[in-house]
Amino acid sequence: MSRDIEKKNHSGTKLRTICEVHREIYDIIYDQDNEELKDLLNEAYGLAKKMDAKLRQYKNNYDNDWWERERAEVVKEKIERRSTRK
Repeated sequence: MSRDIEKKNHSGTKLRTICEVHREIYDIIYDQDNEELKDLLNEAYGLAKKMDAKLRQYKNNYDNDWWERERAEVVKEKIERRSTRK
């Protein structure tokens, strides 16, 4: 699934997110046969998503119930992604 990666970012602003960088790295290595690297990148992506959610909680003074729901969603996505691997 090799494809050209556009130089603009996903959000349309000048600032890039760590998740955008992770996606681009994954796009670059997608056709390579290095499952260990892909697993580490997927783990880093999940950690970045959790970090983003926690920072949003702090910034917007969300309660802990919000954090628990957000955390549960990230864990669910992680389990679904891993269960689809060969």
